[in-house]
Amino acid sequence: MDCPLMNSRSVNLLLVATNIGLLGVLAWLMLRPQTKPSTVPVETETAVVTNTVTQIAVRKINSTNNLFASLAGRPLSWRALESTNYFVFIDNLRAFSCPEETIRDIIITDVAKLYGRRRSELRMQYPPPKFWEPFDPLGGSAEPVELQQKIRALDREQRQLIRDLLGVDLRWELAKYSGEAESLERNYSFLSTDKQAQVRAWSEHFDELEQDLYVRSRGWMLDEDLATLRQLQRQRREQLASMLNPEELEEYELRFSDTANSMRSQMTGFRPNEDEFRRIFRLQRTFDEQYDQAYDADDNAQAARARSQELAQDKLSAEIQQVLGPQRFAEYQRAQDGDYRALLQLGARLQMPEDVANRVYNMKQAAERVKYQVESNPNLTDDQRLQSVAALARETARSVRITMGDDVYKTYQQHGGQWLGNLQMVDESVVPARPQTGTTVPYDINQLPADLREYILNPSLFIRPEFRPPN
Repeated sequence: MDCPLMNSRSVNLLLVATNIGLLGVLAWLMLRPQTKPSTVPVETETAVVTNTVTQIAVRKINSTNNLFASLAGRPLSWRALESTNYFVFIDNLRAFSCPEETIRDIIITDVAKLYGRRRSELRMQYPPPKFWEPFDPLGGSAEPVELQQKIRALDREQRQLIRDLLGVDLRWELAKYSGEAESLERNYSFLSTDKQAQVRAWSEHFDELEQDLYVRSRGWMLDEDLATLRQLQRQRREQLASMLNPEELEEYELRFSDTANSMRSQMTGFRPNEDEFRRIFRLQRTFDEQYDQAYDADDNAQAARARSQELAQDKLSAEIQQVLGPQRFAEYQRAQDGDYRALLQLGARLQMPEDVANRVYNMKQAAERVKYQVESNPNLTDDQRLQSVAALARETARSVRITMGDDVYKTYQQHGGQWLGNLQMVDESVVPARPQTGTTVPYDINQLPADLREYILNPSLFIRPEFRPPN
């Protein structure tokens, strides 16, 4: 009789003990350190939050078991880290011991996707370009100016957001992905770390203003646009001058100014050393500051300014010659000639020795100088000039073809060798005041091919007897 009762009581005690044990296991599971994120699926809903600096639109809001998270003292899954507030999101990542570099990668990528969607939505508000419609006659972008301005506003907003969230410059961070950051750092290495950040920030500010001007002008800069551009350039330099000492400012301009960039593009065949570049830069910068800043609407003022600029250009050339010396100045002037740069470019493309380019350019200089002498000779008749120039053009073309080789010569005729065709055209209007060549580089007659040298020394030998000038 007692057995059933005893059995029932034993069973109850056993059940109580089992429940207590299960609760203990459950508490241990909740409180033990998490070794990996929970893989339990959770429901996700999307909420749109007002886009401000602290409330960012279109981030996921995830339903997570907050009881488990709070009991464990740390998030159980990646989803629990997310927040509609980027500042909170970043704090969560840091609390999770996420490395700062990884945090930057996560936030920059997430923000890029967000603004990518916003740009796409913005473009969807405008009709797509029609394939049968012609391009913008002013050469601007195919997108409407209003759309371009809105896109650029989003670009600025995105960069500012990254600066507010992470304290870094977005362009600088993106440069790390392309491997350009190290090069940029080397370019700014003459400045302290604090000044580097300040200078980059101001440079980007003025870059933005100039780009806005280009967008508004649609590729067609009127006088007022050019005046605005020069004003921005002056303001840029004044701002930099207030932040840098004179030595630092010059170092900056040697690397980033329009004057320095123009010099580098025009010195392809000159290869200056550092001292030559610095000294020429100082002279060129003074010239540019004087003549690249003002615009005169009055025709008389423009004519007077043109004469003044021509005299100043001659003075600049004389000063550069004094810096370089005769031989290096001749090489410098040669590098200013677009025909010589075209020869170098063609030579690099077709693996032609540089010496060939130099010899062909020497022929060009000699031929153009002789042509000028023929055209300006008052003792020759029109027929004698035509015959002499035609003979000069034939002999020069033959010499160039032999020097280059037939295949390279044919390519050169189509790309960069237009002067060969111009050589046979006689200017019968007014005797030119200067040689037609763009520089004053003297040609070396000893480097000319034998036949061309013979012609230049005895041009009458190549003209039919009836057209030879009298002795």
